[in-house]
Amino acid sequence: MGTVLMITVISGCSTLEGGYENSLLSFTIPENWTVDNSNSSDSLASLKTWDNQWIYIQSSDVDPTEIIESYIQNYPVEYPRFQVISRDPVQVDGRECEKLVYKNTAQNDFLLLGPDYISSVIAFSKDNKTYIITSRETLPDNYYSRVEPAVNVVVKSLRIKNSFLN
Repeated sequence: MGTVLMITVISGCSTLEGGYENSLLSFTIPENWTVDNSNSSDSLASLKTWDNQWIYIQSSDVDPTEIIESYIQNYPVEYPRFQVISRDPVQVDGRECEKLVYKNTAQNDFLLLGPDYISSVIAFSKDNKTYIITSRETLPDNYYSRVEPAVNVVVKSLRIKNSFLN
C-alpha cells in the first residue's frame, strides 16, 4: 500500500484499473493499451500497445479548425499520396469537434510504391486551450481493427479538468 502511494506521489498521476487520471485530464484506457509515463514526448498523455501503436493527447494555442486545415493543406507537400478519408463531427468532453482520418505513404517513398498508412487527428477547445488527439500512422488493418476503436474509447471518455490558469 505504501509503495503504491509513493509511486502516485512521485509520478503525479494515477492509473486506475480501466482508467487514467492526472491533474489535467481523465479517460478510460482502452483494452490492450497502456499509458506511457516515460515523459519522452510533449504529450499530456500517451497510450501505447505492446507493438508500438500510439495515441497522443496534446495541447496547443492554435485554433482547432486551423489544426485540421493545416493537415489538409500541408501534408500533401510532404506526402504526395496524402488523401483525406473522412471528416466527421464528434463530441469530446461535451464539445463538438471534427475527426480527420487520412492516409499517406512514408515520407521517403519517392517511387510512390510503399504501403498506405492511416492516422487520425481530433482537435477541440476548452477553457481557451486547444486539445489534440492523434494516432501514429499505421497500416490500414491495424488502424481499423485496433487504433480506431481505441481512439473512440478515449474520445468518448476524455474529460478535461477545469483550468483556472487560462
